[in-house]
Amino acid sequence: MSAPRLLVLFDIDGTLLETQEAGVLACVEAGREVFGTEFSFVDIPLQGKLDHENYAEAVARHCPGVDPREHEADFRRAYGEGLRRIADERGGFPPCPGITLLLDGLHGDDRFEVGLLTGNWEDTGRLKIRRAGLDDALFRCNAFADDGDHRDDLVPVARMRFQSRHGGEPRGIVVIGDTPRDIRCALAGDAVPLGVATGIFPVDRLEAEGAALAVPTLERTDEIIGWLGSVDSL
Repeated sequence: MSAPRLLVLFDIDGTLLETQEAGVLACVEAGREVFGTEFSFVDIPLQGKLDHENYAEAVARHCPGVDPREHEADFRRAYGEGLRRIADERGGFPPCPGITLLLDGLHGDDRFEVGLLTGNWEDTGRLKIRRAGLDDALFRCNAFADDGDHRDDLVPVARMRFQSRHGGEPRGIVVIGDTPRDIRCALAGDAVPLGVATGIFPVDRLEAEGAALAVPTLERTDEIIGWLGSVDSL
């Protein structure tokens, strides 16, 4: 079988699945447990940033003078426990519209390799995917928050993992995401951005940021796969 020629990278929150603020609630609980204070994320724009960036901002706001690196392992443990509990209470997290059929279509087409490009830490990102009823093992060329300082660092990581797996570079990379930062990181990494308005940002905002295509949802499976198949000729 020939190597796939296109790498399709998915964001998690607001693109693959909807956690309905579960991550924020778990962070608040973790802040209380580890630092003894209520973390507030009011006026901290969380969307599209890496988990460790949001964590460091919360520590700087609520615990001035504390080095967040000294407590990150404990915070991540408490955050993961809180996220599992919330997922259990809710019976999991719903996939975003069209995701299941789109992933099935991509995995059945040998032109494509599928991966993740996400601001989530790897352990809790995979937890969210599994609790949405999706198979995290199907995403094989990934870049998580653990892999960079900022989101713009992540496309090169996913490209390198594709090279390691397949022995050469992909002919094209698409980043699918629901935030302006998804669009900007794709452009910074010489990838093609596909915006989807299943988060809080509308189609016109994603287009204004430079999305090559912006859609309300990923439900039009055949049309989206057809467009993805043309990316290396764009």
